[in-house]
Amino acid sequence: MSEVKVRANALLNETIGPSLEQVGTTLRDLGLGGYAVSAFTALLRLPRATAGELVRRTGVPDSKIYYALDELAEKGLVEVQAGKPKIYRVVPVREVRLRLAKIVEDEYERRRAATSRLISLMEPLRAASVSPSTDVAFIVKGLPNVLSRLDQLVASARKDLLLLVAEESVLRRLEEPLLKAVRRGVHVRLAIPDVAMRKDLEKAVEVRSIVCDCVLLVADRQQVLSMTRTSKEDAYAITSTDGTLVRLGLEYWESPRCCVSCP
Repeated sequence: MSEVKVRANALLNETIGPSLEQVGTTLRDLGLGGYAVSAFTALLRLPRATAGELVRRTGVPDSKIYYALDELAEKGLVEVQAGKPKIYRVVPVREVRLRLAKIVEDEYERRRAATSRLISLMEPLRAASVSPSTDVAFIVKGLPNVLSRLDQLVASARKDLLLLVAEESVLRRLEEPLLKAVRRGVHVRLAIPDVAMRKDLEKAVEVRSIVCDCVLLVADRQQVLSMTRTSKEDAYAITSTDGTLVRLGLEYWESPRCCVSCP
């Protein structure tokens, strides 16, 4: 009978092992220390245990086990029964879920507050660094990077967008962002080739027919992006907040060499 029990325990260990490993990985992802994770996963298989028993089961050093158990207790994942020695056990599964949810929420709030603090610190530094005399133009290389920059400019617009786009694939990429811009009150002027456009977008924007072979975007009359070469291999764009370049970009809308009114 003893051999049967030994084999049964071995099979049980084989079954539980991967699950305990996954529990440990998840707890580490949630920010628990390695010793605390080892103590917790060991306690999961015991009704209760002392610190000494956990040292023998986990290999956590004597000098670290109490720090690990204190961490678990502070997070509300284990209960402590006073005595000599103290006895520890995992709280009910429902309590574990609530405690871990609280850890996630607290971490989210901490990161959100840190992000807000970072932005508040960056804004005056960036404002002080902006100089019209030095911000002439920047080059964005690679089609994915150019398309990402177009997305960002459309998403950042608050008042006005002018887009001349001869490349249909670029137009399709920007249709949904442009529609979102319209919904938040942005005035959109759009010059496109002779292709069908989303009906909801067509009704909401000012449309002209494009004549030139270009992709040009002006956002809020403050920033211009001009895209050259739309193939994946050699696509690049020039973007700038220089007032003269922005004004030249806006003039494309009125030039018969660039776009004409639709019939």
